[in-house]
Amino acid sequence: MDNPLLQFQRVVRPEVDGHSCVTGRKIYILPTRYGMVFGVLLITLLIASINYANNPAFILTFLLTGLFIQAIFHTWRNLLDLCLEWRHADPVFAGETAFFQYQLRDKKGRAHYAIQLSFAANDSIISDCPANEKVQIQLPCASTRRGVLRPGRITMESRFPLGLLRAWCYVETDARAVIYPRPLHENQDSASPSWGTAVEGDRGVGTDDFVGHRNYRPGDPLGHIYWKAMAGEKGLLVKQFGGDRVNQFWLDFDAIENADTEKRLCILTGAVQSLAQDSSYYGLRLPEQEIPINSGETHRHRCLQALALYGLET
Repeated sequence: MDNPLLQFQRVVRPEVDGHSCVTGRKIYILPTRYGMVFGVLLITLLIASINYANNPAFILTFLLTGLFIQAIFHTWRNLLDLCLEWRHADPVFAGETAFFQYQLRDKKGRAHYAIQLSFAANDSIISDCPANEKVQIQLPCASTRRGVLRPGRITMESRFPLGLLRAWCYVETDARAVIYPRPLHENQDSASPSWGTAVEGDRGVGTDDFVGHRNYRPGDPLGHIYWKAMAGEKGLLVKQFGGDRVNQFWLDFDAIENADTEKRLCILTGAVQSLAQDSSYYGLRLPEQEIPINSGETHRHRCLQALALYGLET
């Protein structure tokens, strides 16, 4: 750790089932600025009550003091027994904001109000947690470079009900997200197409002629979906094309010259995005890894993930 004091912090860590549940000893609590002003007001009222021996002033002072003590308990209790579980995070490109999906609940079924959650140096969100319900939340975290993004500890805090005190705790989860390289669009001679014969002739997978529709299968290109059929409640269909040849591209890491490793990965990422948008067939060659020629959304993510994790220890 960069700061040696962090090792002394009380941190809520994941349990065997993946949940990170807040216990009483892991919660910190201190007065806010309003709470400090309120405390000065109580001291002033107490001094004035003693000085003037004013019974109504004593009653008001003790009433407000009791209110402050109750606020301490309820602010602390608003974090107690909250459980946070990481669900998933969609991949994004370097420089974009990744959103981590969490499930928030109370293990005893109590309600919680105005819970604020955030990663360090990122925007926070505020969410309630109704009684006996599970709440889905998204926490943003800015990405800066490719690879696996581990956002770190979550700060969970509450100022409910009066805003006089701030209770907070630090929560660790197993959250992570794959960050693709930043796309860089450049013309590459190494990406010129090679021609391949369709597997089934004119009724095979081609790019020339429209031959009909078929049911959608996961991984089919979005550009081939027949949206009019879906609008007409005929189901999700995909346009099928035939032909005697298919555009096939090889994206080769070693074929890109006059560029360092990171720039090559960015250029290949831009090429993958462009070819996927055109529903082309392409393969990827990296040192010690080769992804065969294919198409579709699943193939695109496979290539982008290979580029994101290239040369990194996962």
